[in-house]
Amino acid sequence: MAKVFEDEFMDIQSQIISLCLELVGSKVSKVYAYGSIEESSVSFNAFFCIGGKIKTTNDIVANTEAIWEFLDLGESDLEKIKELCKKYKRVAPTELKMIYDCDSGRFDCQYKYDSICSAKTGIDSSDIFMNWFNEIRQCL
Repeated sequence: MAKVFEDEFMDIQSQIISLCLELVGSKVSKVYAYGSIEESSVSFNAFFCIGGKIKTTNDIVANTEAIWEFLDLGESDLEKIKELCKKYKRVAPTELKMIYDCDSGRFDCQYKYDSICSAKTGIDSSDIFMNWFNEIRQCL
């Protein structure tokens, strides 16, 4: 049976979560992965709940080269989403906020389709990522 758009889209999101889990190992309870797909830029980052505390990649991995490789692979996966949407003539999301609960196996994702990070808005994807990080950290 041939895969449909939704299956392929979910497969790529699963790849992103797997990438995050490879970075942090089994000690994580939640993964928060952020993706921005704008016309001329793609941005990826993630943070994690470990031992009841929210941690960034810099808190977990000391090797800067490994972190850059992680971010590059995440951006590559987001490019796959962009290409998949183009292939199926769908509008690509401009923003994805993925949350994976490792204990329950529950996955949730919020999508936006409006221009978020652009010269028009004056907002950078790193600002949105850090705002989300701080919002989640304050909730714990």
